[in-house]
Amino acid sequence: MKRQQGFTLLELVVALTLLTLLSGLMFGGFRLAGRAWETVDRHNDRLSEQVQLQLFLRNLLAQAQPREIWDIRQTRLLSFQGGEDSLLFLAPLPHKGGGPAQPAWFYLALDETDPEHPLLLLKTQPFVADGNPEQQQALEPFDWYRLVDDFRRPELLPPLLALEVDEFRLHYLAREEDSLSDWQADWLEQEQLPALIRLQLAPDWPALVIGPGDHRYEIKDEY
Repeated sequence: MKRQQGFTLLELVVALTLLTLLSGLMFGGFRLAGRAWETVDRHNDRLSEQVQLQLFLRNLLAQAQPREIWDIRQTRLLSFQGGEDSLLFLAPLPHKGGGPAQPAWFYLALDETDPEHPLLLLKTQPFVADGNPEQQQALEPFDWYRLVDDFRRPELLPPLLALEVDEFRLHYLAREEDSLSDWQADWLEQEQLPALIRLQLAPDWPALVIGPGDHRYEIKDEY
C-alpha cells in the first residue's frame, strides 16, 4: 500500500514560524513607511507655513511708512524703530469693506516665554496720531514708550499672528547716501527708513530681504 504524502508537525511549526516572522517584517515596514509619510507631511506643512509667512511679512514690511511722530516729551521719532529681535512700524491696514487702507501700528517680535517653543508674534493697533503737533492737540497725547509697553504686555493686546519659528533675527542696511553701509543690528532714532531689512526665520532658510517704503521694488542681488 502506497504511503500518503504530507507535512510533518515539525515542518508545519517551522513554516508557521517563518510566516509569522515575514508578517512581522511586512507590518513593521508598513509602520515605518507610515511614519515616513507623516514626517514628510509635517515637513511640507511647515514648509508651506514658512513660505506663506515670508510672503505676508514681505508685503507688510514693504509698505512701511516713514512718518515723524511727536510724543508727549516734545520729541520727534520716525515711525519705524527696530532692534535685532523686535520691530515697531507703521503700515496700511486694509479695510474689510474694500475702502481705503488706514495706517496702523504693527509690532513684530520674538516671544521666548517658552524657550523650547519660541513664537513669532505680530500685533497691531490703530494709529491715532498723525505727527502734526497742531492737530494732535485735540487728540489724546501720544506716548511712544507707552505704545511699546502696551505691545509687550501679553494680556493687553492679543496677537494677530503667533507662529512657532526656529529663529528670528532682524538687520537693517542704510541707504547708499548715508555714511553707514554695513548691516546694523538696530534702527533707532533714525531720520528715514533703512534701504533694506534682512529677516532670518530659520537657520536653514535664506534670509528674507525687503526694501521698505520707496525701495520696495528695488532688487539688489549683491545682498
